[in-house]
Amino acid sequence: MIKSELISNILELTVEGETFEKQLFEQIELLTESRIEHTGTGMYIYFDIDDKTKAHQLSKSQLKEMFGDFNHDLTKFELVNSSINVLADLTVHFTDGIIDCLEIWNKLGEYPKEELVTYQLKRIEG
Repeated sequence: MIKSELISNILELTVEGETFEKQLFEQIELLTESRIEHTGTGMYIYFDIDDKTKAHQLSKSQLKEMFGDFNHDLTKFELVNSSINVLADLTVHFTDGIIDCLEIWNKLGEYPKEELVTYQLKRIEG
């Protein structure tokens, strides 16, 4: 289970409405954060993948239907907190049909190491 409310919110909103939403939500319920890598302007949150999670893995045909021949990632929201100068892209990465990483990249500079308590998730138009 993911401990961070922010990370859970990002993942859930990102997969909401996707073709295989139910299967992706089943993955999210089983994910746990394994490590966090701060990059200065953002962070990568990596998830542990176990056999229970693999049971909800998207097949190659599902990945093709969802992503075509493009990278297996979803970027649908921005993380906003104007009081601390955060406007960050949020990308959910998949490896072999499983959510394995969340990338946060602040387009305005430094990203805080502590978890944001106040934030807005803004859908990217287009």
